[in-house]
Amino acid sequence: MFIYLFGLPAAGKNYVGQVLADEFGFEFYDGDRDLTPELRDAVRHQQPFTEAMRDRFYARLVERIAELRLIYADLAFCQATFKERHRQQIAAAFPDVVFVLVQAEEVVRMARLREGSTAVTVEYARQIASFFEPPRHEHRVIDNNGGREEVVRQLADLLAAVREESDWHDVDPFDIA
Repeated sequence: MFIYLFGLPAAGKNYVGQVLADEFGFEFYDGDRDLTPELRDAVRHQQPFTEAMRDRFYARLVERIAELRLIYADLAFCQATFKERHRQQIAAAFPDVVFVLVQAEEVVRMARLREGSTAVTVEYARQIASFFEPPRHEHRVIDNNGGREEVVRQLADLLAAVREESDWHDVDPFDIA
């Protein structure tokens, strides 16, 4: 199964990905590991990404995901992915992708950013939040406002639902007695 975690900064995409790894045996990969130098500079200088920068980055991510999928049957990949067209690019390359929007209340996200566990500052997160395009494609949602137990419960429900749907799609309607 290929799960693609996306959402605003500090929503907890990495946290949810790590829970998928720890509790459910997924390989977890943070797409930020492949940020280009120009993207790192933009974050450092608190500047928005240009469309050309994003396009180069997502071409690189598609290649990385393809490499990882050859190795891992269950992959959780996270990247903010602000633009719908880049999510569509992922879906076109990997039709079996399960998109999961990780969300948290703004007050929770801002508190996480103030803790300084990421290169993104509160000011930068607020500046770029307006660039996030709400998903119009099929996706699931994980609310990451509470503790680990709540995230584990939501993920268990999500995985069960996806597996059930997958099993249903694999049934040949002519084989049903």
